[in-house]
Amino acid sequence: MSDLKQQFIAELKNANLPVTVADFTAQFEQKLKESGFAVNNQSGFSPFWRLQTALVAEPAASLVESLVSKVMPNTFVLLADKNWLEQHGQSRNVERLASVKARGQLHFTRADAQTKLVIPTGTLIESLPINGQVYQLALDTPCTFEVGQLAAVATATASNAGHAYNLSAGYYVRIMDEYEGVHVTNQQSWLITAGQDVETDENYRQRIRDAFANQGSYHMDAVYRNIIATAGGIPSDNIIFEKGGPRGPGTANAYVYLSVGDISPAIINRINDHLSEGNHGLADDLKVFAIPKQPLTLTVTIKQKPNTASIAADVTEFVRSAFRENDAYPNVNRVTPMSDFSFSLLNAELHQQFNQLHSVTFNLNNIQTGFWLPTLNGLEVRHG
Repeated sequence: MSDLKQQFIAELKNANLPVTVADFTAQFEQKLKESGFAVNNQSGFSPFWRLQTALVAEPAASLVESLVSKVMPNTFVLLADKNWLEQHGQSRNVERLASVKARGQLHFTRADAQTKLVIPTGTLIESLPINGQVYQLALDTPCTFEVGQLAAVATATASNAGHAYNLSAGYYVRIMDEYEGVHVTNQQSWLITAGQDVETDENYRQRIRDAFANQGSYHMDAVYRNIIATAGGIPSDNIIFEKGGPRGPGTANAYVYLSVGDISPAIINRINDHLSEGNHGLADDLKVFAIPKQPLTLTVTIKQKPNTASIAADVTEFVRSAFRENDAYPNVNRVTPMSDFSFSLLNAELHQQFNQLHSVTFNLNNIQTGFWLPTLNGLEVRHG
């Protein structure tokens, strides 16, 4: 039994309320005596007492169990979940953030520019499989190559909602229809709107707590975290503040990043525009920036158990997931600002994911980050 559940039971007992089958049975017996109802057979095995236990004591004890396990915990924002948590949020005018489909620009190139070419709206663009998952985008508008034009840009939207579709540059490379000599890719700042999942209970709970700060007249971290999360779909944990006048006296910066993929200037501009429209405190000077990044070159040397097929490609995608380039392996520990990224932990996670591995070594030691995220400038996975 959890400590919190014991506390709730203790509160009921302090109020002289029965909580167990034995408590309800004893209370029922007392009420019978007080009413003058005499029962000659007091054995616990008598049909009467078995019947009253089944009809009264056990259902009542079940109600108490439901009360201390569900109802009482869910009266607190700290412990509430799902629909209960949404009721807390609605009472503070904080709605759970809905899921959003990723939308962005894709770059097309072709080898032959002698004729006009139109790739129609709705054409599917896919990633290669990542841990068995293929991610699809559909063109919002036609991609048109005029005569003599070798490159074109078109906007596409993910087939489904979720941050997993915010793949880093170079993932969306396959056109489902046949167009000879035509290639497609997503570049680093391809996102116009970042995809997001339905807001988790943890993130929603944090924003509900932040709503208390909105009741005051001063804008604080909690207020701005809530504004940025709502305007840009940025998880609360992915927002960090730099104070102390980084751009001059009275200024502060907020750095944001996505759970998967690279945050684009379009998203940053949308958040800053929202702030400049009056969603800030009097005389506040806060600007939002994409988290700075520091590129590194990583070499991973793997040795596999005998008679196993190469898993170098899978290990590559697993490591890229750790560096927030895809979400195909959600259980991997990901790089974050202001933290220590452990390659020994990544090593253990690789062994847990791939039982074909015998050993894994990295050319880098642990990474101690500041107001920045490490990115992969180069990644090589090779057999030792």
